[in-house]
Amino acid sequence: MSGREFQSLYYTDCRPGQGLRGGAGFQFQAVTPGTTDEMMTAVQRSALYEAPVGWMREKREASDYPPSLVHVHGAVYATARGIYLGAETGGVREGNQFTHALATADPHLYGPIRPAQLWGARWWVEEPAETTECEEVPAEPEAGPLGVEALRDWVLGQQDGASWLLAVHSAMDRVHDEGAPRLVFVSEDAETAVRWIAAGTLLLPQERALRVGFRVFATNPQYSGHEVLAVHPDWAGSLADPDRNSDYAVFNLVSSEHRKVEPTAAARHWVPRFLGADPYDVVDAIELSHQFARGRNGKPPIAADRLAAGVLMLDETVSGQDSALALAEWLVAPPSVSATDVVEPVLDAVLAASPGLPVLARLAETNTAQAGRVRIALLRAEIDEIVRGTPAAAPPPLAPRPWTPDEAEETCALVEAAAGAVAPERMDLLLRTATRFDVRPRVGRFGEAAGRFVEWWAEHPHAGFDPARWTCGPEITDLLRDALTRRLTGPNSIVVGEAINDRWWRLLAPTLSDPFMPLDAAIAAAAVAAGGTARQETIGRFREQLRAPDRPGTGEAVWEALFRNSAPTLAEVKDFLTALPATAVSDSLAQKAFAALEKSKVSGHYLDVLRMLGHHIGDRENLRKLWEEDSRLRSWLSTFTRKGAETDAGALKDVSEEVFTARADQIIAALIGAAPQATLDATEQGGEQLQKMLVHALPAVWNDEQAEPSRRDQAVVLAFLTAWHDTTSEEVRKVFDKALERWAGKQKQSDYRRISKLLRGVAAEDAAAWHEWLQEYSQQKPKPTRTRELARRLFRRREK
Repeated sequence: MSGREFQSLYYTDCRPGQGLRGGAGFQFQAVTPGTTDEMMTAVQRSALYEAPVGWMREKREASDYPPSLVHVHGAVYATARGIYLGAETGGVREGNQFTHALATADPHLYGPIRPAQLWGARWWVEEPAETTECEEVPAEPEAGPLGVEALRDWVLGQQDGASWLLAVHSAMDRVHDEGAPRLVFVSEDAETAVRWIAAGTLLLPQERALRVGFRVFATNPQYSGHEVLAVHPDWAGSLADPDRNSDYAVFNLVSSEHRKVEPTAAARHWVPRFLGADPYDVVDAIELSHQFARGRNGKPPIAADRLAAGVLMLDETVSGQDSALALAEWLVAPPSVSATDVVEPVLDAVLAASPGLPVLARLAETNTAQAGRVRIALLRAEIDEIVRGTPAAAPPPLAPRPWTPDEAEETCALVEAAAGAVAPERMDLLLRTATRFDVRPRVGRFGEAAGRFVEWWAEHPHAGFDPARWTCGPEITDLLRDALTRRLTGPNSIVVGEAINDRWWRLLAPTLSDPFMPLDAAIAAAAVAAGGTARQETIGRFREQLRAPDRPGTGEAVWEALFRNSAPTLAEVKDFLTALPATAVSDSLAQKAFAALEKSKVSGHYLDVLRMLGHHIGDRENLRKLWEEDSRLRSWLSTFTRKGAETDAGALKDVSEEVFTARADQIIAALIGAAPQATLDATEQGGEQLQKMLVHALPAVWNDEQAEPSRRDQAVVLAFLTAWHDTTSEEVRKVFDKALERWAGKQKQSDYRRISKLLRGVAAEDAAAWHEWLQEYSQQKPKPTRTRELARRLFRRREK
C-alpha cells in the first residue's frame, strides 16, 4: 500500500473460520492490512446495513430490500454500502446482510468526490473475500452515475427542482448551526434520496460536505446520530408529515412536500449558478470561496468571497454597486492569495463595472500593482462630482503614494481640464482634491480659468478659502494679489480696503515684502492693528529692510505701513529706531516718534526713545531736561558698574524721581550686584529721590516669586541698610519699616537667618541691628518708638 488508499472492511454473518474472530456469527469478514480498531468501531457502530424488522417478519424477498449508503465522520471518515442477503448463514432466521465500507483518517483521500456520489460505483463488493484480507480502494474513488453534470441535469428535470435544491442545500448549509434541525428524506427508493443528498452536498465545500453524515435508509431515525437521514414510507410514521416535526427538516419525496426552509445567502448565490452555468466550474468556485474564507480564521465564506470566486472561476462580471463595494472591501484586506492570479483579476472586474465613489474610495486603500489606476479613477470620479455641483461630502484621507511620471501627467491634465469647467465657488474644492491626491496642477495651463476664479474670489473675501491647502497655492495667491492691487487703486478702493482690514490681511500677511506697495502697506497696517502674534510677525518682516534701507524714505514707508491704523507702543518705537541706522532717522520720523512720546508716561522705553532722538529735540525744554537727567543717570550707572564705591553720585541729586523710577530696573540691578558699602554710599549720595525710588522698587523685587532667591535676599538686605542709614529721611525709613514688616510676616526663621548671614558679611553691627529689629518686631512695640530707638542705637554705634 502507498498510504493513498482507503482501508476496505467487509462485514457479514460468517461461517466458523471465515471471519476475523474465527468463530461463527456477525463480524468483520475481511479488512485491508493496516485497518485500525478505531476504524472497525466507527463502521460497526454507525455504518452497517439496517434491515427493517417489519419487512423481515413479512418474509419479503431479499430483492425487495434496497441497498444502503451510509457516511460517518469524526476521527475516522467512513462510507459504506450495504445489501440485504436474507437468511443467516447456516440457518433460516432473517437478518443477514453484507456491508462493504471504506475508511480513512485522511479526508483528502476523497478528493473532489462527495460521499453520496459513490452510490452505484462499480467497485463496491457484495460478497465475502476468500481470506480475511481484502483489496483497498484507491484515493479519489471512481464515482457512480451521480456525476456533477448528471446531478445538475437530474435536478433540472424534477418538478420544482430549483426550489427543492434551494431548500435542501439551505438546510444542509446550516445543519451544524446550534439548534438547527436534522434533515429527513422520505422516499420509496434509496437512489432518489441519495441524489438529493449528493446535489445538496455538491454545493458545500468538500471540507464541510465530508462532515455531513447520512444514512440511507434508517430504520430507527431517533437512534441515529447522522445529520441527514432517509426513511422508507413504510416505517416513516409521523416523520412523513413535514409540519409535525420541529426536530427535523422533512423532505417527503412521495408527497412532494417539504418543510419551509429559509434560504441561506450561500444557497441563494450558488443554486442558480449551479443550475444555469457550467456545474463543474461552480463546484470549483464554491471550493475557492471556502479557501478564501479559511484564510480569515476559518469563518464561513462571506458574500465577497463568493463574488470573487465567481469572477475567477465563472468569468462573471460585477453587477451593481453593492457587489462592487463588497468586493472593494474584500480587496482592501484580501486573503493570503496570489495578487497576480486573484487580486488583480478581481480588481479588473470591479473597475470594469464603472464603480461609484464609495467603491473607488475603498479601492484606493488597496496595495496592488494597479493602485495608480485606481486612484486615477477615483480622482476622475470626484472631479466629475465637483464639476456637476454635487454636494461635497468629507472624503476619507488617502495614504501617501508617489505617482509615476505618466500618472503625474495624466492627473495634472485631469485637474487642469476641470478647472476650466468648474464654477468659481467650487474651485477651492477642486484644488483641495488635487492636494489630497498629491496632484500639482500647473496654473499656466489653466490661466484663464484661474483669472476668473481670483476675480470672483476678490469679490467674496469671506469665502473662507485657504491657499495653504492647495498644491498650487502660491501661484493662485500671486494672482489674487494682482487682482486686489488693481481693485485697491480703482473706484471701489474703499470697499477693498475694508475687506483687507476685515479678512484679506490674515491670508496675505505671509506674502508681505514691499512697504512701498499700496497692497502690502494696507495688509501690514491691518495685521498690526489686529495685535497679538500677527502684529509682532508683521513688524518683524520689515525689520531687515530698516537695518539696510535700499531706497530713500524706507523708514517713513515702513512706519506708515505698520502704524497707519494703530499707534506704536514705546517698545515698538524703540525697536524701530534701533533697527534704523542713526543717519536714517529723518525729521519726519522723529516727529512721529515724538508724537508717540507725548501720549505716553515716562518709562525706560520712553527714555530710550528720547535718547535716540537727542539730535531732534530742538526747543522742547521738558524733553531736553528729561534727556539730560537720563544722560547723567546712565553715565553714573556705567561708571558705578565699573568702579563701584569710587563713583561720585553727587550728580544724581538733580535727577528727578520720575527718571529714577523709569530706570529702576537698571539701578536695582547695579546696586544689588555691587559691594554693600558702595551701595550705601550710592544711596546716600543719590539723595532722597533715589531713596524714594528704592522704597517702591525693592519690595517689588523680593515679592517677585520668579526672581532668583539670592536676588530677593539682596533686595531685603539693601532695604534694611538703606532704611537705617544716617542720611535716610524719617519718611523713607517709615515706609521701609512697614515693607520689611510685611516681608517678615510671611517668612520663616530660616529666611531670617539667611538675611543675617548676608548682613554679617557687611558688618557685624549690621547683623546685630537686624536681630534687634527682628526682636522688637516680634514684641510689637509701637512703630514710631521702635523705629527711633533702633535708629538711635545704630547711629550711635556708627559714630563710635
